[in-house]
Amino acid sequence: MSAASELTDGYVLCQDCGHVEPYTADRHQCRESCSKCGGDFCGCNACSELARLALQFQEPSDDQDVSQ
Repeated sequence: MSAASELTDGYVLCQDCGHVEPYTADRHQCRESCSKCGGDFCGCNACSELARLALQFQEPSDDQDVSQ
């Protein structure tokens, strides 16, 4: 696992595109939108666990600096 996807206590999961962010009350209560698509986040226990799993199995993306 890379340092960029370090696990925290909780996450929110975008309900439109599946983007994961660390949990905040503002994100969970729809006062902050997804930076990728503008969608709403959910931070319930089920979505937080799904987000945690998504981060654990995430492949490095093109926008991350990967040294070869």
